Amino acid sequence: MLSFSGFRLEDGSPIYQQIIRYLEQGIAAGTIRDGDGLPSRRVLSAQLGVNPNTVQKAYRLLEEEGLIQSHPGAKSCVAADEAARARVRAE
Repeated sequence: MLSFSGFRLEDGSPIYQQIIRYLEQGIAAGTIRDGDGLPSRRVLSAQLGVNPNTVQKAYRLLEEEGLIQSHPGAKSCVAADEAARARVRAE
């Protein structure tokens, strides 16, 4: 399970964007790998002290980018193959 212990909220940008950036930076650096499990939306929102809808928005946008996969009733996981990792690095 992926840990968000290194995540720190910053002023100035929306929290959902900070969550996305945290995951993208980890994927680009190789510290977050394909298949790593993500905390549930409720668990992560409780850990970060944010609204569950904020985490939901971040996860939805990451899904649209093809960086995570979510299945109803199952945990979400990182879906960052080498092509996705290269794309994130380029951005």
